Amino acid sequence: MAQARSGATSQTPICAAALVLLLALWSVQSTAASPPERIVSLAPHLTELAYDAGLGGQLVGVVAYSDYPPEARDLPEIGDAFRFDLEKLLQLDTQLALAWAGGTPNSVIERIRALGIEVVVISTRTLDDIPAALRTLAGYSHHPTQGEQAAKGLEQALQARHSRAPMARGSAFYQVSERPLFTLGGRHVISEVMRLCGLENLFESLDSEAAAVDLEAVLAGQPDWLIIGHEPIDPTRTQNARRFWTARGIEAELILVVDPTLLIRPTARILDGIDELCELTSNGDASP
Repeated sequence: MAQARSGATSQTPICAAALVLLLALWSVQSTAASPPERIVSLAPHLTELAYDAGLGGQLVGVVAYSDYPPEARDLPEIGDAFRFDLEKLLQLDTQLALAWAGGTPNSVIERIRALGIEVVVISTRTLDDIPAALRTLAGYSHHPTQGEQAAKGLEQALQARHSRAPMARGSAFYQVSERPLFTLGGRHVISEVMRLCGLENLFESLDSEAAAVDLEAVLAGQPDWLIIGHEPIDPTRTQNARRFWTARGIEAELILVVDPTLLIRPTARILDGIDELCELTSNGDASP
C-alpha cells in the first residue's frame, strides 16, 4: 500500500505540469487566432484594400494620400511614401503594419519588426494579386467573409473584362509626372491594365515599378497614345500638359488625362479605371 501511495504521489506533479502546458498552448493559440485590434497601413492602396477586407474598424493609422474611402482621411497620419514616424507607431500601440511589397523599403520593414510590431507584406504587382491581397487581409479581420466576397466579386469582374478585351490599339506612354518625367514600368500593374484595353506599355521592358525617362526616349518610341495621370484633375495643369506634348508632335486627340487613383492604384476601383481607359481609346486603332 505504501508503494501504491508513493507511485500515485509521484504522478501528481506530472499530471499537473501537463495540464499547465495544455492551458499555456491553448492560450497561445487563442491569442494567435484573435485578429489584431490596432493596425496601420503603409500605403494608400493598402488602406483602401483594408477597408474592403473588413479591417476599417481596426485601422488606427495611415500614410499621406490615404483618401479613400472618405473615413480614412480622419485617421492619424504616420508618414508618407518617403518617411515613417516609428515613434508614432508606438504611440498608437500598433499591433500590425501593412507593408507594400516593392514599395515599402525593406529597411523600414525590419525597423518596424524590431519594435515588436508584426508586419505583413502585401504584393499587388498584377491584377490577380488584388483579390489575393483581399483574402490575405481578410484573415486579420473580425469579418473575414467581407474580404472573401469582395475578392470573388473582383475576380469575376476581371474575368469579364479579359473576355471582352479589344484588338490592339497601339502603344501608350503613361506619364506620372512631367518634371522629372516619370513613367511606370513592367513591375507595375499598369501594363496589364493597358493590355485589357488593347494597349502596350511603351516602357514595359523597364524592370521597375516606376522610373525617370528621357523625353527623347519617349518621342523616339512614337507612342500612339499619351496618358497623363493628374490627382486631382486640374484644368490648368491639364492644359499645360497638352500644350507641352502637342508642341512635340503628339496629336491633341491622342493625349488622354485620367484619374490615377482609379487607373494605377491596385484596388477594386481599378475596374473603373480600366473601363474609363478602354472608353477613351475606343475610337479606333491609333496605330499607323
